[in-house]
Amino acid sequence: MENVLATSSLELQNIKSLLSRDIPTYRQAYSDRTSWIMACLSELAYIKFNEPIISKNNERLVKTVSELIDENKASSLSKLIDLLDYDNEKEKEKLKYNLDILNMKIEKLFDSNGTQAMLVSNNKFYVLTFRGTEATSIADIKSDMRASTIHCETGGKIHEGFSDAFSEVHIEIQEYINSLEEKKPLFITGHSLGAALATVAAKKLNFSHGIAACYTYGSPRVGDEEWVTNIKTPIYRLVNSADPVTMLPPGADTINLFAWLFKFVPYIGKSISTTLLSKFGGYYHAGDMRFLTDISDDKYEDVELLYSVSFPRRIRAYLTNLASFKNIPEDHSITVYRKKLNFIASDKNLLKGESE
Repeated sequence: MENVLATSSLELQNIKSLLSRDIPTYRQAYSDRTSWIMACLSELAYIKFNEPIISKNNERLVKTVSELIDENKASSLSKLIDLLDYDNEKEKEKLKYNLDILNMKIEKLFDSNGTQAMLVSNNKFYVLTFRGTEATSIADIKSDMRASTIHCETGGKIHEGFSDAFSEVHIEIQEYINSLEEKKPLFITGHSLGAALATVAAKKLNFSHGIAACYTYGSPRVGDEEWVTNIKTPIYRLVNSADPVTMLPPGADTINLFAWLFKFVPYIGKSISTTLLSKFGGYYHAGDMRFLTDISDDKYEDVELLYSVSFPRRIRAYLTNLASFKNIPEDHSITVYRKKLNFIASDKNLLKGESE
C-alpha cells in the first residue's frame, strides 16, 4: 500500500510525535454573540475602578498647589481636579451592577502605573479585559506615542509603548491566573490601547486551562511580521468603518514606500530612510479581521459584518466620513462597536435562526 503521508521513517516519526500531543480543542472560532459580549466588557473596562490620581479630599495638596499659581490658573486647576477626581468605590459598584446584567462577576482588578485590566468570569469562562486609552491619562498617551519598535524576548519586534504598558501588570496577572483552579477557558479582549495590550497578552500569557480566543476592537498595529506570526491564540480583530486608530502605526508597506522616497532627498534622505526602517518599519496587524460597515443616522440595523474588505473600500469609508469630521472619532468609539455588534448578533440569532 502506497504511503501518502510519510515517505521516510523520519516523516513517520514526525507524524507520530505530532499525534502524541493533545489537540487544543479550547481554541474557539469566531462567534457573533461572543464578540458582542467582549465588546460589552471592553466598554465596562473604562469604568474607573482604580484610585484617582488626585482627590479633593487631599486638601493640603490642593491648597499648596493653589498657592503656587495665580488666580486665573487656579480656576483651571479646579476644573482639572473635578475631571480627575472621582469616587472609585462608587465606580466599582457601577461596574459590578453592569457585570451582573451580563451574569458575570469580578475575579480580580489590576492597576499599575497607568495600566488597568480586570478579570471577570461566569460559569463557563474567564475574561481578561484591558482598559483603552483615556484622554486624561498621561501614561496612556505616552504609551500610544512611543511607536518605535524594540526586540521582544518572544521573537520579532514590538511597539515599545505597548510592551512597557503590558509589563506593568504582566507578572501580577500571570501569577493570579496560575492560581485559578476552576477548569474554564480564558478569553482576552480590549479596545484601542486595551486592544493592543490584549494582543500582547494573547502572545505572552500562559494559562493551564487554555486561552480560547482574543477579541480586539479598534486595535492599532502592535508588532512586526515575525512577532505576529508566532501568536498561537486565535485573534479576531474588529474594525469599524473609518476607525483611524486601526491604521496606526503605519504598516510595513507605507513605511517602506516613504523610506524609498526619502532616499532621493539630498544629504539627509539616506539617514531618514534608515531611521524609518529601523525604528518604525515592519508593522503588521495580528488576527483575522471582521469589518463593520458604515451606517447613517444611527441606523444600527443597517450594519453588515464583512469577513474581508478591499483597501479601496477602506479608503472610501474614510472619504465618505470626511464630510463630517465627527464621524471619524465616533467610528473609534467602543459604544458604537458594541451597538453594531448587538444588532449583528441579534439579527443572525433571532431573525435568521443561526447558532452563532
